[in-house]
Amino acid sequence: MRSDKPHIPAGCENGVCGADVPPVIGSVLTGTGLTIAQAAAALERGERPALTDVQARIVEEWAAARL
Repeated sequence: MRSDKPHIPAGCENGVCGADVPPVIGSVLTGTGLTIAQAAAALERGERPALTDVQARIVEEWAAARL
């Protein structure tokens, strides 16, 4: 998991606020054009796709569940 702890605004304890764009729609990470699986593969190759903190947690948890 990520070691950095981003500031989370009050009322957004899970990292997603009501006015925010959803981090994922179906299996596609919003704003990236990547699926969760593609982003996980990119991280495994040492690449750093532009993910939000919430998206990174989703991808990391997805990848950990596959092990």
